[in-house]
Amino acid sequence: MGKLLDHIAQPQDVQPLSLKELEQLAQDCRDRIIEVTSKQGGHLASSLGAVELTVALFKVFNLKQDRLLWDVGHQAYAHKLLTGRSERFETLSQKGGIKKFLSRDESPYDHFGAGHASTSISAGVGMVVGRDLQEQPHQVIAVIGDGAMTGGLAFEALNHNGFLDKRMLVVYSDNGMSIDPNVGALSKFITRISISKPYNIIREEALEMATKVPFSKTVHTGFQRIHDSVKSFWSPGMLFEQLGWRYFGPINGHNLKDLVDLLEHVKGLEGPIVVHALTQKGKGYKPAEGDAFKYHGVKPFVPESGEFITKKPGTVKETSYSKVFADKLGELMEQDPQVTVSSAAMISGTGIIGLQRKYPERVLDVGIAEGHAVTSAAGMATTGIKPFVAIYSTFLQRALDHIIHDVAVQHLPVRFMLDRAGLVGADGPTHHGAYDLTYLRMIPEMVVMVPKDGAELRRMVEFSHGYDDGPSVVRYPRGDTASLDESSVPPIELGKAHLLQPGRDVALLAVGTMVAVAEEVAEPLQADGFSVAVVNGRFVKPLDAERITALASTVHLLVTLEENTAHGGFGSGVLEVLSGAGVTVPTQVFGIPDRFIAQGSPDQQREDAGLSAEQVLAKIRERLFVLHAYPRRGRTKQRMPA
Repeated sequence: MGKLLDHIAQPQDVQPLSLKELEQLAQDCRDRIIEVTSKQGGHLASSLGAVELTVALFKVFNLKQDRLLWDVGHQAYAHKLLTGRSERFETLSQKGGIKKFLSRDESPYDHFGAGHASTSISAGVGMVVGRDLQEQPHQVIAVIGDGAMTGGLAFEALNHNGFLDKRMLVVYSDNGMSIDPNVGALSKFITRISISKPYNIIREEALEMATKVPFSKTVHTGFQRIHDSVKSFWSPGMLFEQLGWRYFGPINGHNLKDLVDLLEHVKGLEGPIVVHALTQKGKGYKPAEGDAFKYHGVKPFVPESGEFITKKPGTVKETSYSKVFADKLGELMEQDPQVTVSSAAMISGTGIIGLQRKYPERVLDVGIAEGHAVTSAAGMATTGIKPFVAIYSTFLQRALDHIIHDVAVQHLPVRFMLDRAGLVGADGPTHHGAYDLTYLRMIPEMVVMVPKDGAELRRMVEFSHGYDDGPSVVRYPRGDTASLDESSVPPIELGKAHLLQPGRDVALLAVGTMVAVAEEVAEPLQADGFSVAVVNGRFVKPLDAERITALASTVHLLVTLEENTAHGGFGSGVLEVLSGAGVTVPTQVFGIPDRFIAQGSPDQQREDAGLSAEQVLAKIRERLFVLHAYPRRGRTKQRMPA
């Protein structure tokens, strides 16, 4: 760890530093980020690209009073280091350790939690409204990247505060373009003019004077048009200006002197201000500079070479669920030219980036705009196209109204492929796909499928392709699968479960990842002397009511297992079926409990949620004991009464 960073315990410690010391501090932060992410994984390229921005903001603003918001949090590792978390940074992404995203319960300097994109400006507008109502003097600064700026919420907030005209600063970190062509002498000249005191005095006085002379409205309009024309000719910031924000930039986001000078100048200006900083993802680390996508969210790597540390190959070759989906979709796209797929800035994460190169007009990246991804797919469906929407489960939550209003109500066959369903590990509560079975199951005519492995995923993707009676969903986990052979999987029939083994005493009904848990639990229960049925539910909607009621009528305990919130999911659906059929049987529902599951490894999270095989088995045994299935010690086991 660098010497300067060792002595930064709080943001105020940055303010007395000289320019040379600030540059050293930036390098210390960069080294620390590389050091820790190379061991623990994390968001590397984005955080490296925002180091100088962070240091400059900490230098200029008094963060004891001023509020600094970061969009998403991918770029906020330097912020964490400079707010007293450097010593514990080694615990990044570990259970009980430093979180990968911002969290209000981790630090008083994390003013707004952020795991999903495009929220910072909106939250900031809310904060400036609260500030002014309480007559407080502090500034609110929102840092947002060009990726997050593609989200509609960001523009809604820009539009709103453009109308409110409240004092707020947005720092637009733009790493979508090269620095060199844009930050030359001309750009610096324009920026120097726009921040200079004489220019701002003349600008304000001229506009004010124009309102006091005869024909003031005409003169004022003329002055404003001249000003806007000059800005639009010389500056890329006219969009912000038209929305009511003063625009400054572009500026080199890695030049600390220029950043500090500009931030000092705009610090005292009234009204909404945008500073446009051009940055480079991965700045200062050559492997990340060369491939920002690859080094966005990293697993452990060798710092000297950038080479990722891979697990020793096992005896069974495994493939990610994302790749299984993409491979199957690629086969369908080759067979059927009417197939398209849309994603919300996740074509890499969902595995379809290779398909985009092959089918650039049929693989659509809509940016961070989940609602648009859904509604535009609905529009495609009206033309006879067969649209797929590949999206993370946690992000589809943002488009719930679009699913109901634009897709389901109109009976349109949009095919939703939900990646990262269930518990996802180190990304924590903001990224768990823990609610999709619940919020999708409530929608009329929605078909919801959950594969137990890769082979079944392939079957379900194909079933969705052929299903044209309405919307359908396939949700699958983060991780790998060894099973890819479709021929080993019975064909998918609408609403039909798959009986894996029959049984008379206990029935385990599971979906997705929990099917393997059910199979694991069945063995010791059988060793206890019970006849155990194991059912792969396959469908969460429509449920296989016939099989469920038949099992419930014969067994003494029915158990449901799912990696979804226990409220309103698969288990709730099974209980509804039993209630509707008038069938009463002792039932035990296993799912994610009614609380947010903290970061950790997937195994740690399943244990936290009570979903490990050992925990499930123990609870089932407890329930069976209550039902008098187990005899008292020394007596022969008796069968449960029918």
